[in-house]
Amino acid sequence: MQETQRNMALIRKVYEVGFTAGDIDIMDEVFAENYVCRFPGLPPIIGFAACKAAIGGFLTAFPARYTVEHLLGDGDRVVCRWSAVGSHEGPFTDLTDPSRTYAATHRPVTFSATDIYRFENGKVAEEWNSIDECGLLFQIGALVRPD
Repeated sequence: MQETQRNMALIRKVYEVGFTAGDIDIMDEVFAENYVCRFPGLPPIIGFAACKAAIGGFLTAFPARYTVEHLLGDGDRVVCRWSAVGSHEGPFTDLTDPSRTYAATHRPVTFSATDIYRFENGKVAEEWNSIDECGLLFQIGALVRPD
């Protein structure tokens, strides 16, 4: 039980302390070298360096205040429902179509996701991310809602 509580505290720290401050280096203490990040319908991003680069690019594109809404832990798994309020301040490469990059619009954005984390030896080894990218694309004007 103590390990689960520790893991939950680490995930909260990543979002509310690290990502809110734009501090991508917080990942160094929490994520394993063999970290794998998965998004629905896409090939996994494999390896700490590749995952850190992808997440760093996202944090640059969307600096925001990240808030953990719900946090559940069971054994080596932590489920985190988080939300963010910020703006689109840098180029954003579409997660589902990497050939599309959207220039900064400086528009306000609100987005959220539910992520599942698997810990191994005290660090995150695997993540399943379900960010609402479609909602984000509407907010930055990359998609237009049908009338």
